[in-house]
Amino acid sequence: MILRRHIHKLLSQYYQQPQNAVVGSIQSDAINFKNLLGEWHWQRKFSKLYKEQAGQWLTPVELFRPFYSQILANFIAKEASGAKTVHIVELGGGRGTNAKGILDHLQQSHPDVYNGAQYTIMDSSPSLLELQRNVLLHENVEHDRVLHLKSIDMLEVAERSVDFLEKSEVLTIVIAMELLDNLPHDKISVCNKTGTTLQTNLFRDKKSGQLNEVFVPLEDDLLSQIVNIYPSYIPLQGYSWIPSVATQMLTRVFEERPNAGIVLADFDYLPPPDVISTSSQTRLSQIADGEPLVTDMNDVDYECYLTSPPLCDILYPTDFEMLRGYVSATMKETLQDVQNGQPWNIHVQKQREFLAKYGREEVEDTKSRWTGYTPVLEDFSNCSVISVSRSHS
Repeated sequence: MILRRHIHKLLSQYYQQPQNAVVGSIQSDAINFKNLLGEWHWQRKFSKLYKEQAGQWLTPVELFRPFYSQILANFIAKEASGAKTVHIVELGGGRGTNAKGILDHLQQSHPDVYNGAQYTIMDSSPSLLELQRNVLLHENVEHDRVLHLKSIDMLEVAERSVDFLEKSEVLTIVIAMELLDNLPHDKISVCNKTGTTLQTNLFRDKKSGQLNEVFVPLEDDLLSQIVNIYPSYIPLQGYSWIPSVATQMLTRVFEERPNAGIVLADFDYLPPPDVISTSSQTRLSQIADGEPLVTDMNDVDYECYLTSPPLCDILYPTDFEMLRGYVSATMKETLQDVQNGQPWNIHVQKQREFLAKYGREEVEDTKSRWTGYTPVLEDFSNCSVISVSRSHS
């Protein structure tokens, strides 16, 4: 079995838990950042919010609502300026908080864009899709005109076993907030003797029942396509995790929507697992560049995805410069026959830089009254954004 399918199985089991167990949210009203007295006050409030969660992750979308989503809406509005229609596609919609913030802001501040918009959320969880619809239509039934929900799995998108986006020339903006870290990866290497690129398969020991990694010559079509498009993903030495699902998903975006921009935000760094030195854990998998953080609902970390217990989250850091290189290469190959119009620009920025660029008013609204400290810019320093746009400024 190719490695990504096992990672997919583990993540699917994790996300099949009740929605409140895996998707964090702030139960109270949105935070009044103006009432914060400074960084110390925010840290105290942040700590309290996390203690109220049951092992959940609180994303920037949830913590900084509605401002984070409003900034994304500003990006969309700028890209859609002058266009009659825009199709917004959100991959992995969480609780629907982001979609609600974007649509509310477009409706109120950019009605010309909102009136010509269609908004599609794609998610693999039926319970989350239902929650997203309830959140979006609870206070504003007008969003029903623009909203579409689609049950789809990104592994199946990457492996081309399902339809994704219908082919169209319509302006499309694809967004995904903290999706990349949870997309299945593969692990590749190079044989020291022959220079052959190797893929990782998993085989179960007949006696112990334990899964083990086996490195075999590259034969998987999906991985072959990735390294043919962007050979830089092949490590010069050692082993490397490769974002196989994310890259192929992006290739399909540009194949099916040549007039597409993207905004993907995620972790560019994750800390090593906090494993107690006296732990009895053993590592069975080969350590590689881009190693994921494997953690359970009680915030206990594990060294290895092969020896961790069931229902663990698996989070990968994203090498955004490598991803930019891949996006550039796949766009050149996919869009080589599309020469008309203004060229797309690929940007990689720290998240704070992206938010400051597209959300000057929103950032100002989140500054604490005494010190001017704003967690919207200062927190999540280990996050970056890759965007594909036609905006130069």
